[in-house]
Parts: sequence; structure tokens; C-alpha cells
Amino acid sequence: MQTVAQSPTPSKVFYAHLFDQAGALVCVNKVIYFVGEDGTIVEVEPAMVNFLVVLGEMQTADAQRIEDLLAGGYAGVACSRTEGRL
Repeated sequence: MQTVAQSPTPSKVFYAHLFDQAGALVCVNKVIYFVGEDGTIVEVEPAMVNFLVVLGEMQTADAQRIEDLLAGGYAGVACSRTEGRL
């Protein structure tokens, strides 16, 4: 019997607006990132909070897509999985 590599449980991801850009807000290792619709990734700093609007929570599929993007895209995810991990 073989075990299949599992990706970690996705964290909560929220729709958000930072300044005038729409995107998603995600917390990874206690660091908050804003991922813009164009793929830009920005670490949210305390000075930016006044310009941040957090909206509703994303569904699981959208949240996983954002986490895959943070992990380096499809190639980054495929190369980082370890064999036999549950």
C-alpha cells in the first residue's frame, strides 16, 4: 500500500482591499500577506492597516489557490511535497 502526499490544511483566507487594489489576505507563520489580483504579494505592515478593508472569507478552493501561489506556484508545490507524509 502507498501513501499519498498531503498538503497541509489551508489557513483562512479573506477577500480584501489594500489601498485601491482588490485581492486576498492570508496569514502564514504569523505574518500577514496581501495577494493582489495581479499576483503581487505584499507583507502587510502596521502602517498599512488604515488602508486595509477585510471582507468575507474565501471558500476552500480559492484559499488553496492563494496558498499555492505563496508556495511558488504549481512547480513550487510539486517540488516541496515530501513522500509518505500524512
